[in-house]
Amino acid sequence: MFKFDKKQEVFEVGGVKFGGQPGQYPTILIGSMFYNRHKIVTDEDEGVFDKEAADNLWNHMLEMTDVTGNPCVNQIVGETTQAIKKYIDWFVAEDDKTPFLIDSSAGEVRAAAAEYVTEIGVADRAIYNSINGSIHDHEIEAIRKSDINASIVLAFNATDPTVKGKLEVLETGGPGQTMGMLDIAKDCGITKPLVDVAATPLGAGAGASMRAVIAVKGHFGLPVGGGYHNLASAWDWMKDYKKGFATKEERKAVYMPTDIGTNLVPQTLGSNFQLFGPIENTDTVYPATAMVDIILAETAKELGLEIMDENHPINKLV
Repeated sequence: MFKFDKKQEVFEVGGVKFGGQPGQYPTILIGSMFYNRHKIVTDEDEGVFDKEAADNLWNHMLEMTDVTGNPCVNQIVGETTQAIKKYIDWFVAEDDKTPFLIDSSAGEVRAAAAEYVTEIGVADRAIYNSINGSIHDHEIEAIRKSDINASIVLAFNATDPTVKGKLEVLETGGPGQTMGMLDIAKDCGITKPLVDVAATPLGAGAGASMRAVIAVKGHFGLPVGGGYHNLASAWDWMKDYKKGFATKEERKAVYMPTDIGTNLVPQTLGSNFQLFGPIENTDTVYPATAMVDIILAETAKELGLEIMDENHPINKLV
């Protein structure tokens, strides 16, 4: 393990601290809710969902945060403006302090959510997801007018998936952009940029995604993370391999070690936050993440670093 020569920024959002040297702070776990075909949602357009099931899923994640010390963030996904507003209303009524991502495949929905969290007074714990190479002017303007100051900044370069390409899109912009993503974020009033290294599938730049964790922290000193589980979910060989098992339970048992493993590799390299996918995977991702955090904390101490969170897994589980 190692520590960076570059000063590592630490940004606090909703009481959760992102960043720092490897091992100093517990890794933040971001679980997704209301995603495409989430079984608790009965009408994705209207935002109709099973509130009791949503409550149970979120409260269990909070319980695992209490047990391990790994902070949690809710990734709220909505495909219409009406739906995402309902999801946000549910969450802020259920939880009055934890940060949350506002996310959608549609830029106009993300923009409307930025306006809405400002309107209802919870923008201080909202994290925009994301500022990226396909962002449009109306979305930029919506962020600028909002009270949001934290955003995921995506290091995805459509023409160059290498580490060089990822750094380039952050600094100078990608195809169709005249500004780097970090400059766009700054122009929008984002003072807490959280860099997503844009994990790409195995064989299509997965190695560069891992190396980018070190490169981004070493070059910019910013908090880094990613949706690393996409490496496993997009693995064609694994998709075929699972078909050889008769039951859903067997297929899940074969697949989940790869899913969780994709988070642990970048974690050892200094990744600060993991968008681990469906919140239903809480039970499997939390213990594994806490275990690696303990290893990182032991190393940090040997390197003369102070553990900065009294709830760090090394203080709760050892």
